[in-house]
Amino acid sequence: MSSVGLGEPIITLEKVHLPVHYGDGNQGGKPSVAWDFNLLSLDGYSPETGWVRVDTKKLASVHISSFEKRRSVQRKASRSKKAKRVLSKYSKRERNRARKHQLEIARVVQSLCGSVGLEELRKQGMFTHSRIWNRRISRSDWRGIAKILEGRLGEAGVKELDSYGSSSYCSRCGWENKDLNGADIFVCGGCGLRINRQLNAAINLYMRLTFGYTTNWEDGKKRVEPKMEGTSQREWWERVVLPSLLGGCVLTGGKLKTPNELVRELHEVVKPKLYYAYDRHADAYLCIPT
Repeated sequence: MSSVGLGEPIITLEKVHLPVHYGDGNQGGKPSVAWDFNLLSLDGYSPETGWVRVDTKKLASVHISSFEKRRSVQRKASRSKKAKRVLSKYSKRERNRARKHQLEIARVVQSLCGSVGLEELRKQGMFTHSRIWNRRISRSDWRGIAKILEGRLGEAGVKELDSYGSSSYCSRCGWENKDLNGADIFVCGGCGLRINRQLNAAINLYMRLTFGYTTNWEDGKKRVEPKMEGTSQREWWERVVLPSLLGGCVLTGGKLKTPNELVRELHEVVKPKLYYAYDRHADAYLCIPT
């Protein structure tokens, strides 16, 4: 059981009372932020923080360099005790270095959020026939970071969200792009939105975290939709999301050619408001200008 939310014990002659405080999940007034896990970055979104990106390339490089070192002695490990000890040393060193980065990334996330929404990812369903892709998935640290956050924020502070369609659904109108093919830019065929793919996924996850969601099956295919009660998804997006991405400056000053003009080129003008990356001199993840 996590210690988050536990008060000071009250001891009487007959019983020991342990106060438990139930809050809204936001610690210290910090906002709830939904996070999209990727192989080289961790992208978060909330209207209060805007787009937040944590660069995880350094963490990925730890696994890549360790893999190359292990591969050089792995074949000898079955025949040589010395090679087996060296292989064990490399594996332990990789775990320790990766753990340090996981703790730092979790610290950054915790400093920004009162509660977090994380993708409910399962590696077993992500493997393909590609050996390179399978190696990247097996080396990913999503689960390790999630466990650290659960230990620090408690179960009430971490909510796992269905990740199905988070990258392929348009966060503005709900249209599904079935032909992403690893593209960095999400292009909507319904409303014309062009936006960073990871940011689009983070916004979709934020809607599921905030409004809840329903899971339906249409013609044998799964469909996840947010419960937008009292307003349409598109109206909420233009009233809440668009100002948070552009810093409140929505109008361009020119005459609008179409109703979708403001959202067509967002991928060119919207950058992360907060960008964290590893600084080797400070040996920590610091916020750097974007």
